[in-house]
Amino acid sequence: MKRSASETSDRTTRRRLLQAGAVAATVGLAGCIEEMGAEFPKNTKWPVSELVPALPVRERIEILEERIHELTDADIADLEELVSRLEEYELAVESAERERDVLTIAYVNTDRDDEGDLHDVGLLAGGYAALIDGGYEAAALSATILDDAPASYGSAAVETPWAVEYNHGELTAAEYGEHVAGTIESQRYEPEVEVGPDE
Repeated sequence: MKRSASETSDRTTRRRLLQAGAVAATVGLAGCIEEMGAEFPKNTKWPVSELVPALPVRERIEILEERIHELTDADIADLEELVSRLEEYELAVESAERERDVLTIAYVNTDRDDEGDLHDVGLLAGGYAALIDGGYEAAALSATILDDAPASYGSAAVETPWAVEYNHGELTAAEYGEHVAGTIESQRYEPEVEVGPDE
């Protein structure tokens, strides 16, 4: 069935009107959306941050910061005073000596299961920073971590440039602590499984 010229013209006009109306509505909505977005301040927080539950254990950085601050303001002039201050915090020092330019300390971690190594290593870092701040000259502090046997199961180190930067305010306690924590090495023991001869 053929359409007349007037019907075709009406359809074309209707189509153009609908297209023009759709374009006008889109432009109008775009302006509204832009205005609505401008009413709200920019989001500066991760949207789910409030939904994360508080952990029952302290984060490693908090432990390091707290323990570093324990001794950084202490007056520590030499290795003997450092050991004495560490023992005030119940760090069981087995030996302490100077080998060339490096201080070496061996201590027993008596709270290994409850507190891990960060608790004591942070204290060592704070004490060493106070020692360096008092004018003592050394290249580093090397710590050997012992278990209850006592046998060596780990180690950690504090380098003097880190302590100097921390003392001068170039590193925060968190940054200083992370440097020191990065040197911790510990041996992990596989759990013993008792198996009978017939199994």
